[in-house]
Amino acid sequence: MSRPINIMVWNAARGGMRSVVEAYRRDGLIDSEHIELVAAYADGGFAKRQMVLAAALARFARLIATRKIGFVHIHASMRGSFWRKGLFASMARARGIPVVLHLHGSEMKLFYNSQPAFAQKLIRQHLEAATRVVVLSESWRVFVGSIAPRAQITVLPNYVTVPPAVDPASRPDEAVLFLGLVGDRKGVFDLLPAFAEVVRHHPAAKLVIGGNGEVERGEAEMRRLGLDGPVRFAGWVDGAARDRLIAEAGIYVLPSHNEGLPMSVLEAMAAGLAVVTTRVGGIPELITDGVDGLLVDAGDQAALAAALGRLIGDPALRARIAAAGRARIEAQYSDRAVLPQLRAIYQQCLAGRAG
Repeated sequence: MSRPINIMVWNAARGGMRSVVEAYRRDGLIDSEHIELVAAYADGGFAKRQMVLAAALARFARLIATRKIGFVHIHASMRGSFWRKGLFASMARARGIPVVLHLHGSEMKLFYNSQPAFAQKLIRQHLEAATRVVVLSESWRVFVGSIAPRAQITVLPNYVTVPPAVDPASRPDEAVLFLGLVGDRKGVFDLLPAFAEVVRHHPAAKLVIGGNGEVERGEAEMRRLGLDGPVRFAGWVDGAARDRLIAEAGIYVLPSHNEGLPMSVLEAMAAGLAVVTTRVGGIPELITDGVDGLLVDAGDQAALAAALGRLIGDPALRARIAAAGRARIEAQYSDRAVLPQLRAIYQQCLAGRAG
């Protein structure tokens, strides 16, 4: 008889959720917990995405019908992602398999509040029926608890593997990096006019924007603001190209309007970059303003420009914040801190099923 396995349903498209699961694979969790990965979503057009979903549902149905399954760990975001993953959760629950529902969507509150009453009821039912709901921050725990009071909720932050230390003083003072989806939600169209103000006071300042999305709109705004020289759009980057951009920067900026707990901020802090970001989602639980990062209000372009200018103009402050940020990641958001907590959740689900 084949050995029992566990299943993880994930999103293989570019983004933070994929980064989380790839880290699980890299750091041995997938192998050590005997997990089969089932990708329910991938990059591509509508037809391709539907084919991926259909194939994932068929494979999932076959696995839960023919193999002994310990638990199913489902990564879900908002909108279509939540409803797609609800299909997998319902199938698992119908066979009595424990479900860990792991919420990543940065706009979950907006998603829930935009739904009609019957859809909100379905969301609440999915949350309360899960064996465990995993959220990224305490603020999310409070929100999920407010809409699904019987849900079993655990806070588990995203994590990164901390790379070898680099002296923050060796990083370029005036090199700023953004990584993420180019668009309004990530604050790119706040960042560009704010950076135009930064360049007025620090003419040598440079900004690299790495990511896909509304790149043409971003480049048009860059030209309108006269930032053709100081700003460069690098397109989607990952792997070695992403590591190279991080190594060439001294400051990381993410002026998002909505977030959960962004992987890019964790990675930047772990790498020893000083971070400027916004007071949204779980970020204020990660960063203490002025200690291990600088925080501004979402949409406040003047404050964003001032924070960037402050770090560019004060290398000692930049180095101090960068060092404190890295120490915070090592203590609370590293693989050594977070993976044991996830393994404990798995064991509790398995123990509950055995009981």
